[in-house]
Amino acid sequence: MGHWKHHIRIAVLAAAAALAAAFGSLFLSSGSQKPAPVEPPLAATPVTTIPVAAEPEAAPKTPDEAPPDQQKLAALKDKLAQAPEYAAFLDKLRALYPADGDDAAKAALAQNVESRDDAADLFVSFAVQSLRRDRGVMGAKAGGAALDRFFDTHEKVLKQLASSDSALCVDFLNGAPADRSAAFASAHRALMAEEALAGLEAIDDGAHKKINREAPSAADFDDLEKLMLAKGMDKAGASLLLDGKTPDPPLSDAQQCQNGVTYLDAMKALPDIQRYRLYALALEVMAHE
Repeated sequence: MGHWKHHIRIAVLAAAAALAAAFGSLFLSSGSQKPAPVEPPLAATPVTTIPVAAEPEAAPKTPDEAPPDQQKLAALKDKLAQAPEYAAFLDKLRALYPADGDDAAKAALAQNVESRDDAADLFVSFAVQSLRRDRGVMGAKAGGAALDRFFDTHEKVLKQLASSDSALCVDFLNGAPADRSAAFASAHRALMAEEALAGLEAIDDGAHKKINREAPSAADFDDLEKLMLAKGMDKAGASLLLDGKTPDPPLSDAQQCQNGVTYLDAMKALPDIQRYRLYALALEVMAHE
């Protein structure tokens, strides 16, 4: 095996990770500032004024009359309320990282997500992508329990995909765009919410513990490859995952998907110190992609 930096293919297995983040101040509207009172000029000459009847206050706008952006936010909020599986995730995101929620909202509304039946699933995907990009490095610094919890839930998602849609499973391994996995997410919201929450908790754990691990060594990758081969993966599949070498002929979607599951099973069998170094690398590389 070459230098560890050549093994960034490992990051694929954390794709769509819920290193996530937030719906925070998403639905807060900004208030208008009152103008400062103007001071009268010195030695002003008194003048006679004619009383003017006060203009009646304008009636509050009905929801149909609200500005378009506010209407879209309201529609998105309604769609989120219809997906209670995400409630725990959203509450934690709102408390921890409101700015990331704002970013996710802008991305979602720019694509008119609020008009879709799978709006909640797409919005969660946008939030996950935002946090993975902005805070994913913190997840790599989490404690072992948080890392194990995230990768365990990640493997659950992968196994469900393997049993239902091998092509989408490969997309998932390679970080497919959110809209291509939204239908699957809609049908498995409890599972996706569990993964999203585990990723968010890993970020929060890493932000507090700030564990700096050594980079994986060549021996770490060699031991991982031996376990993968022992669990039935062929050499071509191992090379694709660890070195990014595409075999000729290419592997089928079903085989690539099963290899992803085998990879995660092999990782779990490594001693703690090796496993956590590899997990941390996967999350760190994802954050910089």
